[in-house]
Amino acid sequence: MKSIKLNRKTKHAYTINMTETITNQLKSLPLSPGVYFFKDAHGVILYIGKATKLRSRARSYFLKSSDLSPAKKIMVDRIASIETTITSNEQEALILESIMVKKHKPAFNVSLKDDKSYAFIKIDYRYPRPVVTTVRRPAFDAGRSKAKYFGPYTSGGTLYENLRILRRLFPYRKKSKKLTIFETELEKKRSLGPIPGNDQEYADMIAKLIRVIEGQSDEVIGDLKKRMQDLSRKKQYEKAAAVRDQIKNLALIQSRQKIMSMRGGSQDVISIYLKDDQAAVNVFVIRAGNLINKLNFLLQHTAGESMTTLVEVFLTQYYSEASNVPRELVLPVRTNLKPDDIAALTPERTTDKISISIPSHGKKRNLIKLGEENAKEYLAQSRAKWERASDNALVELTTTLNLKTEPKRIEGFDISNIQGHLSVGSMVVFIDGKPDTKQYRKFKIKTVTGSNDFASLAEVLKRRFSSQKETKWPNPDLILLDGGKGQLSTVIKTLFPRHPERSEAESKGLALLPNQFIALAKREEEIFQGAELKKIELAPTSDASRLLQRIRDEAHRFGQKYYHTRHTKAGTQSILDEVPSIGPKTKKLLIQKFGSVTSIRNANKNDIIKLIGEAKTKTLLENL
Repeated sequence: MKSIKLNRKTKHAYTINMTETITNQLKSLPLSPGVYFFKDAHGVILYIGKATKLRSRARSYFLKSSDLSPAKKIMVDRIASIETTITSNEQEALILESIMVKKHKPAFNVSLKDDKSYAFIKIDYRYPRPVVTTVRRPAFDAGRSKAKYFGPYTSGGTLYENLRILRRLFPYRKKSKKLTIFETELEKKRSLGPIPGNDQEYADMIAKLIRVIEGQSDEVIGDLKKRMQDLSRKKQYEKAAAVRDQIKNLALIQSRQKIMSMRGGSQDVISIYLKDDQAAVNVFVIRAGNLINKLNFLLQHTAGESMTTLVEVFLTQYYSEASNVPRELVLPVRTNLKPDDIAALTPERTTDKISISIPSHGKKRNLIKLGEENAKEYLAQSRAKWERASDNALVELTTTLNLKTEPKRIEGFDISNIQGHLSVGSMVVFIDGKPDTKQYRKFKIKTVTGSNDFASLAEVLKRRFSSQKETKWPNPDLILLDGGKGQLSTVIKTLFPRHPERSEAESKGLALLPNQFIALAKREEEIFQGAELKKIELAPTSDASRLLQRIRDEAHRFGQKYYHTRHTKAGTQSILDEVPSIGPKTKKLLIQKFGSVTSIRNANKNDIIKLIGEAKTKTLLENL
């Protein structure tokens, strides 16, 4: 029976068999704001969260009354220790949580996918004439204290094209060194705007460039018109003509920006589209009433999470790096974040007042709906891209692993347990690089006691192939094990015992060879192949590596889900469940009549026969 521990002071019922370590840690946690870290038995961080009161928040995960998503229930089963960092206030906790999630990327935190690929415009003020470049991951940039950043931009191609045009209008420098005579002449020929003659004119030009980037083109055009008129009055017609051309081309850029908001608003409109545990985000960046940017992002680890959680996580991670924060955030749902929290998260800790609106109708609501359509389209395009990547991955795997045929059918295997308790195995199947959930299989570990993943994997693989004639499962082209050299070696020795007269594959009657077995280790994403445990050199970011990682993670997710089902069922299981021929209905009759297993043992045999019959009674009494 699952143990339920009642804390008499707080009247809370704890719902899982918590270890003594967890129980003691929960008691000793402070009632201060801060960040908590859930870790597994190996010290790996599972989840990072923030709290106003650390003890109350951490304890809530273990309460019987807690309404956790399926993924979070699996996570709670794996928690072996809790660590905390105390902060001075809630906002500090929010900032620290954002930093730690990006650094550690825990498996159970919702997070922006591939955020390292987003580009930013960087204006570096360390030089007399500031340099304008693009960078990625500005948080790790050495010159951050003397630089200003704008972004992120999810489309690098669009960003570079826009900068190419802007540089002709505002001939900024991309290098800190002094220009050569050739470069100076080339700059004059290419430029559509006036060339700054001194450092002050250059600084004024950079200020105008920034205002254009921030969507304030109208103001810049107004200033340039005044400048053109002033130059004309002074009969400096050549310079006036250069400014005129600058105005003309800037107006052309501005005309491409669709008017999205009334009264020149400064808004970010956030929309999220969620389908099949995958989520895409669309952000309309509106400044001075013009749409100056449309950004799209993917969220990962979203299974079972609410829309409120997804929006809150996105805001926390996006605005910890985004520049040019708007005056208004337009959101699809209400969150626990306040405007001051958003301001505190921004890199420059903006003091500008931010408002948050959740429209139910009108123009802003229509913008959210339009954003959802854009997010939906982006998710569809991403899925199509993943499918193309899967095709590339299969070709790459064939070549890298030296396989005879392309691995159309790949099976992934994993073992799930906590300290050897209720161990289960999982098998997932990917056909042409895509999951085929109808062919997934799960196994209860029968021959292994205690925590022994090597032997458990060997048992699962042996059962999978020994029952092949009965199950008629097709032979895989590639087997992927979640683990390292130890798991791979044990499985191959089990399936391919050495026989002098016969080949290893023939010895088990398998149409497989040892080199069709690979293992993928979690920590360093190392890949090992075959009986020789050959280390495979495959770039972690390649399509092939990402496919293998996805299969490994899917086997882990499927196994954890089955383990949690067994764990939950075990909490309500009795000895009657182990008695042959005693099903749920018969068990219910016995418990209703006698109340407990002890009472059944002490009951009159004839009373039991009257209830369930002579044959079942004989079997029951033999097994009690």
